[in-house]
Amino acid sequence: MELKNIFLFEGLSEDTIKSIENISRVEKLNKGNILFYEGDEPKYLHIVLQGTIKLYKVTSSDKELVLKYFHEDQMIGEFANFENMVFPATTEAMTQADVLKIDFEAFKKIMLSNVDIVMRIQSSLITKIKNLQNIIFMNLILDTKQKVAKYIVDNKQDFFTTKNVLIAQTLNMTPETLSRTLKVFKDSDLINISKKTMNIEILKTYYM
Repeated sequence: MELKNIFLFEGLSEDTIKSIENISRVEKLNKGNILFYEGDEPKYLHIVLQGTIKLYKVTSSDKELVLKYFHEDQMIGEFANFENMVFPATTEAMTQADVLKIDFEAFKKIMLSNVDIVMRIQSSLITKIKNLQNIIFMNLILDTKQKVAKYIVDNKQDFFTTKNVLIAQTLNMTPETLSRTLKVFKDSDLINISKKTMNIEILKTYYM
């Protein structure tokens, strides 16, 4: 993916794109490779070029808590960059992946002279805050059926193409628990896997 096609840099001048290219490099990851660990210093701004990256924390009971999956054209961990804090979670490649790494200190000088970049980063940060609120809501308030119903509605665009094991990790439940819950929804005609249909209005009643 060329820099000019990345959402953060769309519409920038050729000179600005060239300046960003000069402070960037691509890191290629195999499945299972770690991009950064919780506690690492945020020296780079990370943007996924291709593949899937998992962001997670390990609880005091050694349970893995999946916070989010990142895909093509998404930034990872930028909050740590702007707050000058260590990364609060670990990232692992779930597939082969390419990640653009931009020297953050050099990038700040370019960013401050481009309002469009600032606005796009602000939008990304707001989305991340909403995602964190959603994680808290999902894990502390909702029961199993409510969590699955909300996930289906919130991810209706790619629910039918996402593997159950990834959905289970995202919802922090076992694949068996997820399968049992999905069967209940199938038997109630709330979702139809073969036809890729769902009854969104009824699913919403589980958690609203």
